[in-house]
Amino acid sequence: MNNLPHFKKSRGRLTSALILLSAVIVLIGGGCAAGIVIASRFTPQTLAPAESAHKAPVTTENFLDSHPVKVSFDLAADTPLSWSGSGMVTATAIQGSGEIISGSSPFSVNNVPVLAIHSSLPFYRDLGPLDQGDDVAALREELSRMGYAVQSSKPKIFDRFMRAALLDVQTKKGLADEGLLKLEHVVWLPAEKIQVGEWKLTLGSQAEQELGLVKGHLSAVRVQKMPESLAPGNHVISLFGKRGAISQEGLCSDKAFLDTIAASPEFASISGNHDALAAGADASMQLENPVKVFKIPVGAVFAYQDGHACVQTGSEARRITILGSNGGFVMASSSKSLQSVNLGSAINTTSCKVAQ
Repeated sequence: MNNLPHFKKSRGRLTSALILLSAVIVLIGGGCAAGIVIASRFTPQTLAPAESAHKAPVTTENFLDSHPVKVSFDLAADTPLSWSGSGMVTATAIQGSGEIISGSSPFSVNNVPVLAIHSSLPFYRDLGPLDQGDDVAALREELSRMGYAVQSSKPKIFDRFMRAALLDVQTKKGLADEGLLKLEHVVWLPAEKIQVGEWKLTLGSQAEQELGLVKGHLSAVRVQKMPESLAPGNHVISLFGKRGAISQEGLCSDKAFLDTIAASPEFASISGNHDALAAGADASMQLENPVKVFKIPVGAVFAYQDGHACVQTGSEARRITILGSNGGFVMASSSKSLQSVNLGSAINTTSCKVAQ
């Protein structure tokens, strides 16, 4: 009997706890339901289904049209260096082998210096005032390269300016030929500077007409296989860190470029190895001057033909000229500015005008 009040108190507390627990469950359930309703109405943008894209932006960039290529080397064979004079050798600047530069005197005969001169044509006759011909024009070109003011509207005529220039060259070398070119006092050089070997002249001997051998030299750099498509414009080749102009056929014969290549340590390391020369070297081709192009997603391009294609921007179909491609983009030029291009179902034409 004494425990009855205590039991009633405990029962009351239990009932209150159950009521509180029920209320909490109701609140939690209601909150979850509300959360579900809210979630179903407000899906985060990043989780929403992607809308189909109907256009893409077009950007511009400088385009070099760069292509890796393999090149080979054309080497000229050793050729004889000849002279038409005769006499006793009284001086020689070469012993066995050496270098001869246009405008220098590599040897003397009968105490008369012999002048080495380059021209694009070999000398076959004496030259003096009023003589005419291609050989005169070739000599004029070399005198001009040497720094003399001999330009003329009649380059094939030996005039007083040529005579004055030639006289100055001869005087500096101690040759008293009064500005006339005499074959017995001149040796023709096939280049502005040559390397000669097997030099045959020695002091006190009779000068031979074959003086020695002009050593073979690098005459051209040639691309072994040209890239299938090249952007319009002049291209250059980069080889051993040097750049030189290259023709559309893939041939580089620029003398200044060839001289730098021939003097490079990279070429020296392979020039004496036949197999290495045959294998060639790695190089690259690119436009001499970069061009500004439109960078267009490839999916926007249609109706490709002969290097041209179409894109659509808004309702206008535009003709473009394709210069290259890179990583899913087409590099192209257009006569009008492009800000964006249509994609997918937004392209509703299959052709564009030939001219813009």
